[in-house]
Amino acid sequence: MKRAYILFIAAASVLLLYSYGFIDPHLSFSSHPLYVWAQNIVVSLVYRQSVVAAVLYACIIAALFAGYGILLWGQKEKKLMSVPRWVFALVIMLVLSYPAFSYDIYNYIATAKVAFLYRENPYVVMPVEIPNEPMLSYTRAANKLALYGPAWIVLTSFPFIAGMGNIFLTVMSFKAFAAVFYAAVTFLIYRKTKDLKQALFFALNPLVLIEVLVSGHNDVVMMALGLAGLLLWNRQGARYKAAGIILFISSVLIKGATIVLLPLFFLPASPTGGPAWKWEKKMRIAAFLMFGVFLISPLREEMYPWYAVWWLSCLAFVPIRRKSPIHALSFWLSLGLMLRYVPWIATREYGGITPVSRIIVTIVPVLVYICIRFRKKILRPFTLLKRYL
Repeated sequence: MKRAYILFIAAASVLLLYSYGFIDPHLSFSSHPLYVWAQNIVVSLVYRQSVVAAVLYACIIAALFAGYGILLWGQKEKKLMSVPRWVFALVIMLVLSYPAFSYDIYNYIATAKVAFLYRENPYVVMPVEIPNEPMLSYTRAANKLALYGPAWIVLTSFPFIAGMGNIFLTVMSFKAFAAVFYAAVTFLIYRKTKDLKQALFFALNPLVLIEVLVSGHNDVVMMALGLAGLLLWNRQGARYKAAGIILFISSVLIKGATIVLLPLFFLPASPTGGPAWKWEKKMRIAAFLMFGVFLISPLREEMYPWYAVWWLSCLAFVPIRRKSPIHALSFWLSLGLMLRYVPWIATREYGGITPVSRIIVTIVPVLVYICIRFRKKILRPFTLLKRYL
């Protein structure tokens, strides 16, 4: 446990400082001399020594995944009894980090600003159409209409109002808002499984930590509402089932991906395996369905790392066994997805060699795991051939 603690906290501390090197040149959170001095150092590292910045990012990711692996599979004790207190410090540090690897949070804010400040329909009016809007200088995709469903637009009113018009407070409010739903998913996992290890399987996955707590992506909100809807539907009583349907519809009206979970509402209510078997089976199917949507996501645009939150949150409900290939595979695939940022940090380009490099770094960790895990079966034909020769 101590080794995991050191790796997580050390990596998060470095990431907290490192992340502010990615701040847009047109954006400043403070004019305080100490802040400006520190920011200039990390900005210089990220923009002028991009290869060094890429190596540093890879080291941060390696430390996080090492701590994650030790916590889940390297402990001698069979069962974790309570949440380590350092986890709360870890979450706070990551929420305070700058959303370094995505501009989506600024798109959320810009859309909320169109809806709640300018009182315009974000499905009709684009942020770029608002004259003299200061956010346009550092917001990407400002020339698009609202990219998410009406449920998300309504929910963004809370962090937007909490930001009180200050961009730093607004960014942190949106990140804290994502953290609330991150905590909600973690709670749902623990409440249903009664196994803290399964809850931490989701909560401390470095991909989840970075894409939810650092970047503030809304995928965790969609999954929290969808999973809560399924859990309530699973209970007896019309009011629970009605609430479950409302939450599930709200989930679909955020991003739409959870629509594939609709068949789970029609599975038999009392299978012979009992309630526990029923829920585990449902979550295996849910993880498979969400993973399928994840795999076909490049047909729309790209396989974004944060889409993995979809199937990771479902897989966390499935019991973790020491030699469980599905959980181990999720570990290595999560690592590969987080390494997709390395080529971009090193080149600061989306074209050229970056797309191919991203595919390679995503696949290699998975292939390495498969070769190690199934090495006997892979080498068996060569062993037989050698015997006959």
